[in-house]
Amino acid sequence: MNLRSGSKFLGIAVSAVTLLIFIFVYGPENLLRTFSTLPSDFYIFFLAALALHVVSFLFWGLRIKLLSRTNGYKISFFKSFIAVMTSLFAASITPGYVGGEPVRIKKLIDYGEPAGTATAIALGERGFDSIFFVGVFAFAILTGLETLSGDLRILAMIGTVLLVLFLSFLLVSMGASSLMNRLKSWIERVARRFDRKGKKYEESLPKVFEHIEIYASSTKKIFLHHPGALIIGVLVTSLLWISDFMVPTALLIGFGVMPNLLDIIFIQIILVLISLIPVTPGSAGIMEVLMIATFSVFLPHGGIVAFVIIWRFITFYFNLIVGSLSLHYLVTK
Repeated sequence: MNLRSGSKFLGIAVSAVTLLIFIFVYGPENLLRTFSTLPSDFYIFFLAALALHVVSFLFWGLRIKLLSRTNGYKISFFKSFIAVMTSLFAASITPGYVGGEPVRIKKLIDYGEPAGTATAIALGERGFDSIFFVGVFAFAILTGLETLSGDLRILAMIGTVLLVLFLSFLLVSMGASSLMNRLKSWIERVARRFDRKGKKYEESLPKVFEHIEIYASSTKKIFLHHPGALIIGVLVTSLLWISDFMVPTALLIGFGVMPNLLDIIFIQIILVLISLIPVTPGSAGIMEVLMIATFSVFLPHGGIVAFVIIWRFITFYFNLIVGSLSLHYLVTK
């Protein structure tokens, strides 16, 4: 078993075992009773939740298309959407979802974009996510929203600081080419020493310098040179996340609960930030526990377990399925 397949099965196993533990804790009979007593029209809300999750992929693909166009590369929406779908599998089987970016970068390179531009777009996406999260956190903290109180308020402040630090890193990285030019002669001298040992590092330096130049230039185009594209990028990112954050809302309504939408959004943003900590593949086990802990205020014991099982299918297992099918499509095409 190679590392990729091993990670995939580890994530699925951890998620499944975590759900089984909660099923036995709360009682299989109680859970079955919950499923059997769901409203007859619950399937409509399930399909609506699934559709909202897919809509978030559409906005994601649109964002990649817009960022590519900002850098002068016109790729079709279908290609950008395929880049998103093929990255789902790798993201789901890697801790912190870090496996998705390399796949999207590879697809953009396949579409004719330089490696530096593709990297700038992948990191730029995280930058737009950070802008959205910081904006929501700032609104919640400044308005004193009751949702963020106690430990949640502290986590929101910590998350805001971390996101601002990442945005600062992104802005600083725009000057990478200037820093590289200052250190260029020193880097070349070091490379020559290794070349004497047959390492051939000096030969690859021009290409490395070129990629860094392109990355810095592309990042500036995304965040500094085109204010209109920046605004549209933030708007599309907001629609992307709101669509996905509506998934549990649709499911809760199907369970007969009418939650406060702002509560759902703020709680999920904190959960998303926690899920980025590279602990288990796809944050398997962690997200199940956190969802049960935070959403139990909306549903009784048996109901919350049933809710998390359905939610996890949509946001984790569905991603694995469509991600695998997308990779199969590319391989067999």
